[in-house]
Order: sequence, then C-alpha cells, then structure tokens
Amino acid sequence: MKQIIDKIKKLLSQDGMDSEKVIGLLKDLREVFKANANEPGYVRMIRLAYEDIEANDQYTFLFLEESDGKENLVYLLDLLADHTNKYNREELKDIRNLMEGIEPLQEETEELDA
Repeated sequence: MKQIIDKIKKLLSQDGMDSEKVIGLLKDLREVFKANANEPGYVRMIRLAYEDIEANDQYTFLFLEESDGKENLVYLLDLLADHTNKYNREELKDIRNLMEGIEPLQEETEELDA
C-alpha cells in the first residue's frame, strides 16, 4: 500500500500530472484496500477520486480550500497511508462526505441563541 501511495505522490510532484498513470495506480491502491482492509468507505473514496480525475483530467474535491487539486489528492493519500489513526479517520470521513455531496451538520447554535 505504502509503495503505491509513494509512486502516486512522486507522479504528482512532477510538473505535469500524468492522469493515466495516476488513475492506474489509484485503481491498484483500491484493489489493495479491497483485499487487505475491511474499509469499504475508503475503497469507494479511491474509486471516486480516480473517476473524478477521469472525468475532469484533475482532482476536483477540494477539502483544503486554499490548495489545488494535486495538494488535496496528496493530502488524501497521506491520510489513507495511516488510515487507522483516529484523527485521520475523522478527516477521511469529512472528505468522503464532500466527495459524496453530503453537507456537514451545522452546529445548533440558533437554538442556543433563542
């Protein structure tokens, strides 16, 4: 898993992103997660990531608002590399919600103000 993530990050660090190679490696990473981790949500996230790149020729899920698609994809990969860390799991859940178009729950401050 780590080797695939490192290969993707190396490709992304180069000037031009080779979408086909990145997509191929993301598909390989997805298979590793399917075979070795009981985490269907992460398998889905990886699929959504490469489908997004296929459709847009770039990664468009911008969790880190002040960063571009490459930086956001690298961040996602870093979180997936240590997906058992509880803090990473929380952020991965937030990213998955973004990818699936689920709005975060707003704090119920209005009720407190009333």
